Amino acid sequence: MQSISQKMKVRKVSNEGNERLIVIFAGWAMDYRPFASLRRDGYDIAVVWDYRPGDDGENSEAPGIWDFAFTYTEICVFAWSLGVTQAILPPALEAKVTRRIAINGSETPVDDLRGIPQAIFRGTLDGLTDRSLDKFYYRVCGSRKAFDNFCACKPERPLDELRDELASFIGMEPRHMRWDVALIARNDSIFPYENLVRVWENVPAVLSDGPHMPDFQKIIYEYTVNKQCVGERFCRRRQSYDEAAPVQHEMAGELLQLIEKHGLAEKMSAPGARTIELGSGTGFLSRHLDRICGNDATLELWDLAGPSPVPGRTFREGDAETGLWNEADASADVILSASTVQWFNSPSRFIGECMRILRPGGIILFSTFLPGNLAEVAQATGRSLPLPDAPDWHKYLPEGLEILAEQSGTHTLRFASPVEVFRHLRSTGVNSLGSGDENLRKALSSYPVGPDGSASATYRTYILMLRKI
Repeated sequence: MQSISQKMKVRKVSNEGNERLIVIFAGWAMDYRPFASLRRDGYDIAVVWDYRPGDDGENSEAPGIWDFAFTYTEICVFAWSLGVTQAILPPALEAKVTRRIAINGSETPVDDLRGIPQAIFRGTLDGLTDRSLDKFYYRVCGSRKAFDNFCACKPERPLDELRDELASFIGMEPRHMRWDVALIARNDSIFPYENLVRVWENVPAVLSDGPHMPDFQKIIYEYTVNKQCVGERFCRRRQSYDEAAPVQHEMAGELLQLIEKHGLAEKMSAPGARTIELGSGTGFLSRHLDRICGNDATLELWDLAGPSPVPGRTFREGDAETGLWNEADASADVILSASTVQWFNSPSRFIGECMRILRPGGIILFSTFLPGNLAEVAQATGRSLPLPDAPDWHKYLPEGLEILAEQSGTHTLRFASPVEVFRHLRSTGVNSLGSGDENLRKALSSYPVGPDGSASATYRTYILMLRKI
């Protein structure tokens, strides 16, 4: 653990040598202890706390505190409560941030309409004692059982320090940041629910019935992608994917129809034109793009795992989401992706990077899935991807991008039994069960079936075509 003059502290609670890092900006009156048990496959985890200003009166990103983080290739930021106001990293690390989630907090911490009401905030500060602090922790947890569990890993910080920290939020100017999702609890006893709804009206929001302090283990599991595991699964199922993925193939076919309808082939085949496909996979779409681009234009195929599905074309093996960061401004004409971006951590940054890379008039065309995708599987397993809905994608669009085409659909596949559904998913590289026979038995017993024991899997698909003005 390191501390510097501006008081902020950072501690790794999970350090397993992963390439990716989760940073949790904790709320007021916290330290690392309530988060010490958190783990996520594929990520190390660090906790930030203590937001008192330093001797210079600033709460800046001074050198030293973040030295450990520069070796990571990707960072996901989870900011909770008053930590939402502090969730900015040094510029070199900000450049590595994909997903950024605000949890039960506001960039305007003390405000009658957009934060904690001023009278309540000042009352908490003026009446701060050991007893009132315990009452605060109880309200944060929301129940006796949750409070008892919290007390087993209670923060250890002196009251004077907490008083100085709380006072520092009064009059704080909001620092506006890019956010992918805001999580809002209806039963929050710290930030009024209606204030947070007002704050995040322009950001995709997920509502829940929980208390101010959420289940952080559940959140970091649901809202981060273990990309290494995803790549390994798809690599193992490369031979079975094409036969097992009729919906994904149909979506790729719809992308090709949009290419034809909007005359995009002429742009893609022009001498010197550059097209990038993110997530080339087995090459079902890639082979059609190879034909469209012809010999005078460049087609690049990016995927987590090789080999290249189209010999003779440039192939880049690696994380397509973070690979976009290194591309030059205005260096591509078309960016396409079929059934891949749902595995990205940050939809908002993906769109922003594509816009930066595209030349004026350039096109983004991709297919993905909507909330409710594989609802039967989610019902049986309790697991699903946190997918943006169509209105959420609209919120991610910056000025300078216009929608050329948008379409959604529902595709239901029928199977003889739930077992066949999970075999189908495995053949496409999707593991919706986790590990263990017990998970399988539980999912099979919970899966909705017809009178004859048959089962279905329903896909909710989404396609978006954008042009850089």
